Amino acid sequence: MNVGDIVDEKYQLESEIGQGSFGTVFLAKQVQIDRTVALKVLLPWVKADQAMRHRFRREAKLASVLRNEHTIDIFDFGETSEGDLYIVMEYLEGAPLDVVLKEEVSMNPSRVKHIALQTLHSLQEAHDKGIVHRDLKPDNIFLCNNALQKDFVKVFDFGIAKIVGGGQGALKETTKLTVTGGTVGTPVYMSPEQCRGQDLSPASDIYSLGIVLYECLTGTVPFEDSNPVQTMMMHNNAEVPPLPDELASTEVGKAIMKSLNKKISDRFATADAFAAALKGEQIPEEKPGASVTHPNESSRTPVETGSGSSSTSRPSPVSGSSQPAAQIAGIPLWAALLGVLVLGVFIGVGVFLILQK
Repeated sequence: MNVGDIVDEKYQLESEIGQGSFGTVFLAKQVQIDRTVALKVLLPWVKADQAMRHRFRREAKLASVLRNEHTIDIFDFGETSEGDLYIVMEYLEGAPLDVVLKEEVSMNPSRVKHIALQTLHSLQEAHDKGIVHRDLKPDNIFLCNNALQKDFVKVFDFGIAKIVGGGQGALKETTKLTVTGGTVGTPVYMSPEQCRGQDLSPASDIYSLGIVLYECLTGTVPFEDSNPVQTMMMHNNAEVPPLPDELASTEVGKAIMKSLNKKISDRFATADAFAAALKGEQIPEEKPGASVTHPNESSRTPVETGSGSSSTSRPSPVSGSSQPAAQIAGIPLWAALLGVLVLGVFIGVGVFLILQK
């Protein structure tokens, strides 16, 4: 597709506003009603990949059943006669949170709370419908600036979301749309159980959001290493660096630290409970979310193996398994990668000793 094309006789492409490794996002006009939209299409060299086509359809289907004002609206989905898949969504003006953080580094507790409450509102609806996002990070939280409200949040990119508890209605079919043998995730923001390749519940999204909010508050993530395996191990074994005293004593700081507990039972069980704590309110009775009915597919760089593919870059809306994932031949992904790392060290030492002789 190119600027100037009319897609399915409905959407005229006006300009390219973003491109990642998998897709391009265009600013488009819905011809019949003169509405400005964002149209995302798979790149030509990706559209033949059946796993990516499943993921693309999956993103459209999952997002279309979510009605929360803080979840991006999907207007249409289709396939052209040339086999190009596309998603039509609302056009947003503003910037993804990751871009804002690059410019501003950190935020004050009041602004962090404002962003968090809206994000949690979106997540609560998704969790109520049996959907765990699984890739919550600053890239997927968009801050809109309009006449009514600054930092109006929109959550998007449900492409690797997981159905929990079997789903309902249209969601039941989506459970089949998984990438066999794939491993997807962003280690800096992954929960301990996601790093271990275990079943996920809404508590995983709560932990991931806790990492995002910690970064917003301090300007840095609590766990990060150049080696993604080390990052995943830190999520499981390392203590969260304490917040500065002036932040640790705030309701926001206390809530964030609780969300980052290693044990699921020590975190907030629901997004609503997290929101209540951020506001300093009494936490409502918590009912733990359902665990995922299929094992998780599971590195700040996404990691994916098997038939799927992955990338760190993904266009925003304005600029848009049948086998246990996170395992290789029955071995957890982190253990397999650690084994490869150790083997590499031994080989390096052996070569060094031989050269010394």
